[in-house]
Amino acid sequence: MTTTEDAGWLERLSLILDAFREIHPEITANQILVLLQIGGKPGITQRELSDRTGLKDGTISRICALMSERGHQDRAGLSIVDIRGVPGDYRLKGQYLVGRGNDLYARVQSLMTPGG
Repeated sequence: MTTTEDAGWLERLSLILDAFREIHPEITANQILVLLQIGGKPGITQRELSDRTGLKDGTISRICALMSERGHQDRAGLSIVDIRGVPGDYRLKGQYLVGRGNDLYARVQSLMTPGG
């Protein structure tokens, strides 16, 4: 890469991180990873998230709860993920981006595209 290409890439990365921080200033890398997976596959189950990210089931459960309206351990939920039952299997729950979560995912996709 040339210095100009490096600068463009670094600027886009900085804008992407800023976009995530607008959701929550202390958002973690694991939360970002889960959010991107949900955006890429709406309705993804927590088991699939665990398989795709390498994170433990309990970690996925906490992250999804925190990103939903429920929150986790006295922390207010971010209301960017909706957890819904999977049709045909009442035991499974699908994760979907909602509201600001959808907006953030679209913005990140745009920023990841050169010239976006």
